[in-house]
Amino acid sequence: MSNTCPFCSAAIRAALFAENQYCMAVYNIAPILPGHSMVIPKTHYQSIHELPEVELQAFFLFARKITDFLVTYFHGTGFDWSLQEGKEAGQSINHVHLHIIPRRQGDLESPGAWYRKLQNAQGIEIDQKDRKKLDPEKMDTIRHALRESFQHFTGKTE
Repeated sequence: MSNTCPFCSAAIRAALFAENQYCMAVYNIAPILPGHSMVIPKTHYQSIHELPEVELQAFFLFARKITDFLVTYFHGTGFDWSLQEGKEAGQSINHVHLHIIPRRQGDLESPGAWYRKLQNAQGIEIDQKDRKKLDPEKMDTIRHALRESFQHFTGKTE
């Protein structure tokens, strides 16, 4: 585990709305569109190739479940997945993570415009003051609503 990795810090729990043994789903602190979330392995891996087979399988099965939930919750008609690996591919945090962005017709000027918006949002380091983020109260409200709805979606209640 990396001490400087924001996905390994306890602070990431403020955005967490679902988890399993190997992965967590968090709402993006600077969403491109409503519903923009990420699936992140709980163990620090820089590369998708480092995940043991069981964790790789769990990662994508969990991502599929989270995607189904987010598309339903945000009334989407489609979704984008984005996993960047390496600086050259636009990875800004050296911890494997999959962006999930629910989509619907007319949500951006063109269907592929989300990627440019994602690149622009990632161009500002996560802890810089210039990055437009949700305030903690808004983030907590969203996280709580998603967590509660996800439990109903999967048939689990606490």
